[in-house]
Amino acid sequence: MHLSRDEFERRYADNALRIALVGMSNIGKSYTGMRIATSFAFDLIEVDKLIWEALGQSSMADFAAWQGQPYSEGYAEREAKSIALESEATAKAITSTSGNAILDTTGSVIYTDKGVQEKLVSDWYIVHIAASPEAVSLLKEQYFKHPKPLIWNGHFTCKAGQTSDEAIMECYPDLLASRAKAYADLADVTIESDLILDPEQTIETIFEALKPPR
Repeated sequence: MHLSRDEFERRYADNALRIALVGMSNIGKSYTGMRIATSFAFDLIEVDKLIWEALGQSSMADFAAWQGQPYSEGYAEREAKSIALESEATAKAITSTSGNAILDTTGSVIYTDKGVQEKLVSDWYIVHIAASPEAVSLLKEQYFKHPKPLIWNGHFTCKAGQTSDEAIMECYPDLLASRAKAYADLADVTIESDLILDPEQTIETIFEALKPPR
């Protein structure tokens, strides 16, 4: 949803502003969404939570364990089911929301049904949190420390002589690169992860940065 700065401010004042955060898992969408919701009176919708609840899981860790790694037996089937559930959950979230709302999308929102993405683009102001080179290294570390369900979409390969973990470490940056353009194509504005992850930045500064340029 392309908005001018004045339209953004007017929608916010009228309790009719919808913001969707897109970007890789662990890039700071959930934390930023929570901060904005708390400080600026937005309803926060977490799509990951809708998915793992639909699966009957009780936590993100359980969801990640269910989906497994791309080398796990049955991963392709679970990946396909996860995308289908994500399409359903995202569609429900973007069509049943009223008032000022912030949508914490999954990292794989770019793989949801085309119609879902089109509805998101038409009805929501989309903010892409872009991963800096330094953030890519941090994301790789966090992927192993705090696993989240991850859609590889064919970007995982394991070469002869590689361990599974070595293959993931090598393929992960390629996955990030492949997603970066897709996120940017969806977005109305892109902000750098360095801003989001800087502990000295206030949420007021971050909220100002995601607004349309003057």
